[in-house]
Amino acid sequence: MKPLILLGIDGVLNPLARAVSPDGSLELVLSDVKVALVNRLAAFGRIAWVSTWPAEQTAGLESQLRLADEPLRVPLPAKALGESEAPTPKLRPVSRWLARMELSGETTWDSVVWIDDVLGPDAREWAHGFRQQVLLLKPVPAEGLTEVHVVAVEVFVQSGG
Repeated sequence: MKPLILLGIDGVLNPLARAVSPDGSLELVLSDVKVALVNRLAAFGRIAWVSTWPAEQTAGLESQLRLADEPLRVPLPAKALGESEAPTPKLRPVSRWLARMELSGETTWDSVVWIDDVLGPDAREWAHGFRQQVLLLKPVPAEGLTEVHVVAVEVFVQSGG
């Protein structure tokens, strides 16, 4: 099994955001532990960012991670997320993006892992009805991604979902 790994940033990777110029431009800096964990995840499948952070910041994360495959990016309209009262505000854009990828023939995965600190009952319902196997992992925001999550992905992949 080769999953698509949908990965949140805030509440999952918890990067340090530091100003890098007088205009207030930010750089996201990952801890060595998070870099190692994401690299282990990338060995199981293709990473896709599910975050409202701009491309400049996610590119900075990618340069720290040095992944073999450039992560995909699920476009999230920040305004729509801010107005959403859904338990999982990212669910609608994620499901639309997955459908577009499938229609375009760009899917190279056979299952989905979604790691985000905001996954509600609507995400569980969606996962249950999705045409591929789905693993939802919801880290505690203060801790973010941990060894336990990576092992859960490994077990999911090895068991065939």
